Amino acid sequence: MLLLDKNGPFLYEQLFETLRQSIIQSDLKTNDALKPIRVLSEELHISINTVSRAYQQLLAEGYIRSVQGSGYYVENLLTLPRSSVLYREGQKEVVRESIVPLKYDFNYESIESSFFPWTKWRKYMQDAMLEESCSAKITYECNKGNVELRKSLCDYINNSRGVKCSWEQIVISAGTQYAMDIITDILHDKVYTIGVEDPSFIGMQRIVTNKGYSIKSLPMTDLGIDIDVLENSMCDLLYLTPSHQFPTGVTTSLTKRLHILEWAQKNRAYIIENDYDNEFLYGEKPLPSIQSLSTGQNVIYLSTLSKVLSPSLRCAYFVLPYKLMEIYEDRYKYYYSALPTYNQKALAYFIRDGHLERHVRKMSLSNRRKYGIFNRVIKEHLAGIVKIFPAPAGTHTLIQISGCTSQEGLITKMRLRGFGIYGTKVYWRNQQKAPENIFLFGFNSIPEEDLEGACIEFACALKEVIETFRAVTSYESNTV
Repeated sequence: MLLLDKNGPFLYEQLFETLRQSIIQSDLKTNDALKPIRVLSEELHISINTVSRAYQQLLAEGYIRSVQGSGYYVENLLTLPRSSVLYREGQKEVVRESIVPLKYDFNYESIESSFFPWTKWRKYMQDAMLEESCSAKITYECNKGNVELRKSLCDYINNSRGVKCSWEQIVISAGTQYAMDIITDILHDKVYTIGVEDPSFIGMQRIVTNKGYSIKSLPMTDLGIDIDVLENSMCDLLYLTPSHQFPTGVTTSLTKRLHILEWAQKNRAYIIENDYDNEFLYGEKPLPSIQSLSTGQNVIYLSTLSKVLSPSLRCAYFVLPYKLMEIYEDRYKYYYSALPTYNQKALAYFIRDGHLERHVRKMSLSNRRKYGIFNRVIKEHLAGIVKIFPAPAGTHTLIQISGCTSQEGLITKMRLRGFGIYGTKVYWRNQQKAPENIFLFGFNSIPEEDLEGACIEFACALKEVIETFRAVTSYESNTV
């Protein structure tokens, strides 16, 4: 029996949530018919418009389907992908997981497995393990990481990014998040106010707030952060992703980089420069890293090999100014490196022999072609529906979907059709400015030969879903 608070607000939302919970908890099972709108309105003594609006919302979010001339039926929620169905059990949020994989996942974090140089990597791993097995003793790796790897990385970033450092300043860590955890720890002699791009990666925001830092949101412009807001922010620490800002994809201009350095020197502030995705450019001349433009004393340079080789390697690295090296050595004196020595040695020799540079060039060309395929297909099949934001770098771009009024609803409907797409709302600290219709579209994990077909199928499915959204919006406009 459905119970509604007739004196409460938004009856249609109460009805929608009650029916949604019944579907999620299997009180209403797959293919069960919902009561006709007129019948339910009479039973509950509420208007036909209220029932119809609740049904339209369930339809828009993928919980039910409409069969012309027959009525509404419960969808099979097991066709939803992992983590797509949420419900509440008391005050705890519970996730129902799916066993059915997506047909196409436009994830921005994954990398196409076949692109990884497995044969070469296997050889370097075997050589590194053989070298370790022939050693007289096996020891712990030092707290900053393997010396050979740090030397190889030093040469690599000196040549490719102009980073001014010696290999002694480089620290290897098990991923970017752990690198940030260490950096914020060694800076924690005072409570910092850290300036963070808005929007930005939620994981980094969590790390700094967990350390007790105060966050100041810095709005993004087409050329980087808003300098005027930075100047008046009272920040003494700044976290940036200037080569390919996440999630907007903006590349910070050279002029703005110089302004940021001036601000840091004037305020005696540190800059944490996360230079991820700097390797992938599409017809643009690479801009120098902020660290290379500085004296090297107030910029902490951070990067990773996750995007160019493999996330599973868990290899990130950062360059500390000499003053901070002293603090690191003191605070992490009794720590050992978190990565296996043979992994680090294999990577060191792989880089030393030039394979990383060759692999980056190969991936960059492939990603450029993939972006071209995506751009062409979307313009051919979704003109007037989807706007593509320029992607001068990186492995993802942003798209704006016309007619989308609910990011969560569109994601759910597309997942029901086998497509993984990802929204941007979660990355905004200022949620009032977070748009419902902007999505992240990753093209790095789908093979080049499959991408055109995937994009065409995506376009066809999106057209159908947008028509549903427009029907709901039109109905709500006519009933107000």
